[in-house]
Amino acid sequence: MAAPGLSESVLEAIGDTPLIEVEEGIYAKLEYLNPSGSIKARIARYIVEKAEREGLLLPGHTIVEATSGNTGNAFSMVAAIKGYRMVVLMPEGLSTERVAISRAFGAHIEHVGEFYVTEALKRARELGKKEGYFCPAQFDSEWNVEENREWLGKEILGQLEEGGVGAPDALVMGVGTGGTLIGVGQAFREKNAEAKLIAVEPEESCTLLCGESGVHKIEGISDGFVPGIYERHAERLGVDEVYAVGSEEALGAMRWLARRRGLFVGPSSGANLVAARRLKEAHPELKSIVTLFCDEGEKYISEHFPATREVEAEAR
Repeated sequence: MAAPGLSESVLEAIGDTPLIEVEEGIYAKLEYLNPSGSIKARIARYIVEKAEREGLLLPGHTIVEATSGNTGNAFSMVAAIKGYRMVVLMPEGLSTERVAISRAFGAHIEHVGEFYVTEALKRARELGKKEGYFCPAQFDSEWNVEENREWLGKEILGQLEEGGVGAPDALVMGVGTGGTLIGVGQAFREKNAEAKLIAVEPEESCTLLCGESGVHKIEGISDGFVPGIYERHAERLGVDEVYAVGSEEALGAMRWLARRRGLFVGPSSGANLVAARRLKEAHPELKSIVTLFCDEGEKYISEHFPATREVEAEAR
């Protein structure tokens, strides 16, 4: 037990991230400020500790997960703190920084497939069935939904209430696993049954809208398939619309957030802002649209923040 005023580990720094009004009527939860640099720190801690309580994860075990990057970083961080071995399965062709972060936490990285996580998922399921391995199965796990409803969702509702905003009118969220849209959406609907739920995916990879997948630049969403969580819950919960956002538009919003708001975030955050603005324009009567800025820009420096004269001139 840590002494008063001290923390036992960095796990205690997860959560309680700021909620800010980034534009009139658009509120952004700054999840990129979590340790590990993304919203995924929440499910990593939640799922690992629940698996420990259920007896599914024991000392000496290995955690294995398929990821496009952020979940691998988060589970690698938690594994390092708790003394588990970690195997991160991820495709080639994604952010080199996110690979390096998992490796820095001591994880073993295995590249499976190209760009999409479908092949990595198969490998994770195979390993997860072996003795001494635990697979969190982020794309299917109800614990993912549970965490987002009971922890993140209630945290946002408390901040809105404390800030005098009241019940949220809408949630706008890119779909990676679908856990945040569904879980936080459930919490919002308990507070306001009429709250709009808007899913976001890349224009170049409209998997939810039309069943197609393509290469895009908004890493962390649209992994090449409809996640089990979204498939099970979207119709029953009543997701209102799916907005398709182009990669370049998302990247433009991402850079605008850094240069005009001091928010150094990744491309999915830009996509979420674009979609939130679009919803606000279509429904000006909505007074409180909530979105999330899910991961930090440091994970994309080599890809999207090049040190060129053109970029520097654009910023002036």
